[in-house]
Amino acid sequence: MVAPPPIDVECEAFSGSLAALYGVARAHKINLLDIPMRPICEAYFKYLLTIGDQDLDSAAAALVALSYLVEQKSFMIIPSIDTEDDYAPDIDFAEPYISEFSAAIQALTIYEEQRDQIFFRGGQVGDLYEIPFSLGQVTSGDLSLAFERLLRKAEPDPPEILNKPRRSLTSQMELVFDILAEDYQSLIDLMPHPFTRSEAVWWFLALLELIRLGRAQLRLGDDDVLFARGECL
Repeated sequence: MVAPPPIDVECEAFSGSLAALYGVARAHKINLLDIPMRPICEAYFKYLLTIGDQDLDSAAAALVALSYLVEQKSFMIIPSIDTEDDYAPDIDFAEPYISEFSAAIQALTIYEEQRDQIFFRGGQVGDLYEIPFSLGQVTSGDLSLAFERLLRKAEPDPPEILNKPRRSLTSQMELVFDILAEDYQSLIDLMPHPFTRSEAVWWFLALLELIRLGRAQLRLGDDDVLFARGECL
């Protein structure tokens, strides 16, 4: 969470920043009935007029803190009506029978651990269950080391452009597949230079998905994982 900006709160019950007031309120160390909300809201609006659109993250963090304070104080001010049910039906609770499913639970736990050992696409409703596929002598640790080597060569990402169109993993897979050759190459040799850390992540995710689909092949080289083209798209 981004820390709220230094918006000062001054009243008889509290003196400090909006972030500090938010913290003590969440810890129930202050009575919000003693804190006037109007001056804090006015200070927030003045802050917005001052920064414009320069720091939206901090402005949003301040709004979250302010909204929490207003909501909590509203709960204290608005009277609540306690209702009691005149009729409470008798409920017969079934005896716990989870032990009957212990074998299934154990099997599902084993399958989940096996799936965690290798990259998989997130499950969606209607998808068939994916059985872990074999990478031969290559392990997930080998792939992690290859990715770390790639990140060391990457350049920092430039500032993110707002409203930039989101990239498609499918189009990235097509790009990577077109660059893959029949001869095995390391990930660093495959990457067009120079490249940013975000480009490295997109390349690696697309390559993993191509491997899962059988569109890319891999094997262990002398000191790195090597990749080559598989079946055509």
